[in-house]
Amino acid sequence: MDDVLRNTLLYDFYADLLTARQRNIYHMYHCEDMSLAEIGDRFGISRQAVSISLKQARRSFDAFEVALKLVERHVCAREYLAELKCALEGRNYTDSVTILDKLDDLI
Repeated sequence: MDDVLRNTLLYDFYADLLTARQRNIYHMYHCEDMSLAEIGDRFGISRQAVSISLKQARRSFDAFEVALKLVERHVCAREYLAELKCALEGRNYTDSVTILDKLDDLI
């Protein structure tokens, strides 16, 4: 998985667990494509402080993912659903049942 997709999924799953300030800074940088200087000006802080906040948010996301594995489970579920779709289109019902069992274990 590429970094942009991973960052997006981490943000989608865990943004509400950050402080409001970290969430806003992360959103401005990654979603609104604002520079460190622009974000710093908006919050009245240095570029270094913005950078530190972004690093803290990323460390928090990584810690949440290690503990909860929501992104990993989401990606697995999407892969299983794609496999299931192919199996059903090919009318391979034995594979379909196996894939459904994997999904059930994931949940």
